[in-house]
Amino acid sequence: MSLSERAAYRPWNPWYWDLPLAALAGLLAVLILQANQPLFLALNQMNGWPSDLFWAYVTLLGNTLIALTLLLLLVRHRPEIVWAGLLAGLVATLFVHGIKEGLAVERPVLVLPREDFYIIGRAYFGMAFPSGHTTTAFALVGVILLHLGEPWHRRLVLPLLGLATLIGLSRIVVGAHWPLDILAGAAGGWLAAVLGTFWARRWRWGVTPNGRRWMTLLLIGCALTALIHYETGYPQTDLGRRILALLCLGWIGYQLCVERWASPPSALKPARN
Repeated sequence: MSLSERAAYRPWNPWYWDLPLAALAGLLAVLILQANQPLFLALNQMNGWPSDLFWAYVTLLGNTLIALTLLLLLVRHRPEIVWAGLLAGLVATLFVHGIKEGLAVERPVLVLPREDFYIIGRAYFGMAFPSGHTTTAFALVGVILLHLGEPWHRRLVLPLLGLATLIGLSRIVVGAHWPLDILAGAAGGWLAAVLGTFWARRWRWGVTPNGRRWMTLLLIGCALTALIHYETGYPQTDLGRRILALLCLGWIGYQLCVERWASPPSALKPARN
C-alpha cells in the first residue's frame, strides 16, 4: 500500500505536512534573522564547485517542460503517478504565478550590484518569490514518494529529496533566486503534491484507458518541444536536453510497441457479427 493510500486512514500523516512546515520554519528564521541577502551571497559562491555546467544541468531538471518530459518514463506503467503529477502541476502553477504577481519580489540582479555575485546562464529580471523550479522539483518528487510502496519509498526517499533540494540550491548558485524563494517553493511544491494526490484519488480519469492515451500524447508533445526547440536560459545544456528528450521518446516508443505486440488480436480488431 502506498503512503497516499495509508494516509486515508490517518488523521495526521507526517509525510504530508512535516516537510512544508520545516520549510516554512526555515523561511521564518531567515526573515527574523534578516539573513536572506547574506545567505544568498554565501551560497552563490558555490558556483566554482564542481563546475558551472554541473549547476546548469541540475537547475535544468527543475524546468517544468523537462519535468513533464521525464513523466513519459512513468505514464504507461504508473499512470496514477503521472495523473497526480499533472494535477499537482496545475496547483503549483496557480501557487507560483499567483504569489509572484501579488508580492512582486525583485530578483537578485535587480537588488545587488552585479559584481557582488555570480550568474550562470541568462540573467532573470522577472519576479522572484517563490522559485518556480524549486516548486516543480518538490511537487514532482512529492507525488512520486507519496505513491511509492514501503520498500521503494525507503530506498528512494533520501536520493529524491536530496535531488529536489539540490535543484532548489542550484537556483541560488546560478544567481536567479533568494533563499526565501527556495524555501517557499519547497513548501508550495510539496503541498501541491499533497493536493494533487488527494485530487487524483477522487477524480480517476487519468488512470482510465482514455486518460492514459491523452496523457501519453500530451507528454510526447512536451518531449518533442524539448527536442526541437526550447529556450531554457542555459545554452550549455542544449545537447543534454535534446539527448534526454530523445531517450524519453525512445522509451515511450518501445513501451507502446511492447503493448501492441502483447495485445491479443481480438483487442486490436473490432468484433464482427
